[in-house]
Amino acid sequence: MQLHEQFGRRLCVSVDAEGYGGRDDRAQHDMQRTLVQLLDEAAARAQLDRTTWIRQGVGDEELSLVPLGPDEPRVVDDFPRQLDAELARFNRSRDPAERLRLRMALHTGVAYRADNGFAGQGVVVVSRLLNSAPIRSALKLARSVNLALIVSDGVFTDVIGQGHTTLGADDFRRVEVSEKEYRAVAWLRVLGADVHRLDLDGASGGAADQATNARPEAPRHRPARSGGDRAGLVTNVFNDEVHATHATFGISGGVHG
Repeated sequence: MQLHEQFGRRLCVSVDAEGYGGRDDRAQHDMQRTLVQLLDEAAARAQLDRTTWIRQGVGDEELSLVPLGPDEPRVVDDFPRQLDAELARFNRSRDPAERLRLRMALHTGVAYRADNGFAGQGVVVVSRLLNSAPIRSALKLARSVNLALIVSDGVFTDVIGQGHTTLGADDFRRVEVSEKEYRAVAWLRVLGADVHRLDLDGASGGAADQATNARPEAPRHRPARSGGDRAGLVTNVFNDEVHATHATFGISGGVHG
């Protein structure tokens, strides 16, 4: 049996810029430089040492293999948050056509150096996640956001589901990924938008910014207050527009005619 000296399991981090191919040579050159700079700055703010990452850049993409260990929660939580902040600062004064917007995918699996790049199913999976329809649709629909993140079910379960980050399950949306030969459940997050309100199934090239136009999130159920007499108390929850020209709200303490 042939053994690969660098064989191992790693956290695979892949990012890709939107709209790279439609830019001229100079703009592509500038985008590549900016991408690396923003990734470095975001990692530094997240207290991550990118010199320990095995990195492979290809134009508007970067694939990195991150050692497993205590940095994993920061890569899942702090790194995307800091990258979103760096993108916001960069895009603030730029025209929409000049903005840098990214997709990011995370997966833990077998990945190692090979003769012509990286090898291992971890590399394959993170690539399928990055190029899947759900994350592409999310970035297309939420025009105002800068970063969309998709993580594999294993990353979601082990890192987020077990409370190792500041993120909760509600920050992500469960999606089905079907990309080439790959079929799996994944978890989608759109920084700066409510991912649950995006119409991913009805996404189209001419869709408006659903992050801006979506209705506000419906109020969550509130538990009853403990103690006291709740007789006669009415709680109204409105999930849509209410026409109440002659109505009166907020009355308590008896019957009013």
